[in-house]
Amino acid sequence: MTESVKRAKRTYDKLTRRIRAFNLPFFLASWEEESLPPAARPYRDKQLLELSSMLYELQTGKSFKNAVEVLYSARDELDPVLRHEIENVKLSADKLAKVPKKEYLAYQNVILDSYPAKFVKAKTTGDFSVVKPCLEKIIAYNRKYAEWEQTESLKGYDVLLDEYEKGMTVQKYDEFFGLIKSELIPFIKRALPAQKPVHPAFASQKFDVEKQKQFCKYLGGVMLFDNDKTMMGESEHPYTNNNGNCDVRITDHYYEDDLASAIFSAIHEMGHGLYELQVSDDLQYTMSGGGVSMAVHESQSRFFENNVGRSRQFWQRHFPVLKDIFREELKDVELDDFVHYINHAKAGFVRTEADELTYPLHVLIRYELEKGMFEGTVTADNVEKLWNEKYKEYLGLDVPNAGKGVVQDMHWYGGNIGYFPTYALGSAYAAQILFAMQKDFDVYAAMGEENVGKIAAWLKEHIHKYGSSKDPAEIIEGAVGGPFDPHYYIKYLKDKYSALCGISE
Repeated sequence: MTESVKRAKRTYDKLTRRIRAFNLPFFLASWEEESLPPAARPYRDKQLLELSSMLYELQTGKSFKNAVEVLYSARDELDPVLRHEIENVKLSADKLAKVPKKEYLAYQNVILDSYPAKFVKAKTTGDFSVVKPCLEKIIAYNRKYAEWEQTESLKGYDVLLDEYEKGMTVQKYDEFFGLIKSELIPFIKRALPAQKPVHPAFASQKFDVEKQKQFCKYLGGVMLFDNDKTMMGESEHPYTNNNGNCDVRITDHYYEDDLASAIFSAIHEMGHGLYELQVSDDLQYTMSGGGVSMAVHESQSRFFENNVGRSRQFWQRHFPVLKDIFREELKDVELDDFVHYINHAKAGFVRTEADELTYPLHVLIRYELEKGMFEGTVTADNVEKLWNEKYKEYLGLDVPNAGKGVVQDMHWYGGNIGYFPTYALGSAYAAQILFAMQKDFDVYAAMGEENVGKIAAWLKEHIHKYGSSKDPAEIIEGAVGGPFDPHYYIKYLKDKYSALCGISE
């Protein structure tokens, strides 16, 4: 390594330490969002905007740019992890430099105005008009952003899709969702009417929120959620955030009339959290720490939520604990009743409450609307109408209000357009991961153990430890032993629900 490269590396290390330090106040701000006193918000938001300005200047500044350029030019001399990091950092820095600072800060201000205050009010009141002006600005900015960042190979919506899952495009997602439409929609139409009703206890009983929290705390132990490194909170929309692999925080939301909601939101978010907890310590003081992409992240949360968390084996072990906590409410409910309840498929309004079988249709709807945003056919003025029409088309439902419809999810209102497709892609990754894992040990037997330790160890070795030191496709292909194939997902769902519903494929 030449002296000039060594100097660049020292500068790069110093400035990336500062970049990571900036992540802390943003991380803490996200954690306190919904508990912030209303009067404190305007002052706090101005401080966050000033921090955003400082971070923008650092990442687009001459010192950082020059250091990255030198290291990028000498990347063949670097170790594989640093080389990959520099390639990604250069790409990110080049993209940020194309965004005018004034536009960048104005957009941050829109997001602060939109989420969580206006989003939460719109969701809880069912009134889209509360947050509609914010969404209009968010769509407009993302369309401009796609123009700033377009390349010969990536234009329009592809720019955003590639950011959430490197290498994914409209063409690839169209093929993926086309398979879901051709294979799953006809199967769903046969499966839904073939199911038996759920046990009446789940429709008639109320489930005390404090008892739900008690059981979710128990699940933290099952999911290896180390109390020294994790926290659980409460929010309108459950989420996971972290500051390295030693501070991982999740939230949940509790409904007295829906026992499954908090349980599976907790397992889902703990799946995200476990990923972050198991990233190699060697990567924590680099820019390669943390999960590699949203689809790989969602593969981990969806794997634990569904493949593990909805299995009979998992509940053979843990249902007695749940039943002991809710002794009166579940006194007449047997294990088979509960397993049927948590796997019962039905057309519903809310994505986060959806069963495995109908879930990809919820994501398909959002994907088609996002495509329309970049084609100019979907705007803030017609998105609610189009949303409701698609729920009627795909799920046969008349959406009662925006809280059950277009403002049920936080993503758009936090500026995350392009994220939604990764939920379905992550679910498909999870099915293929399950198949690969099963070759190494009896996964279903492991699901019935005291905790998920054996499963977590496999995921750490094959996925988690790498953080973002490799590309998503490389990590997935290394874990499953070959290229991604969505047919594993189709087969998994058909096999599972054919058995549950007593129908043939």
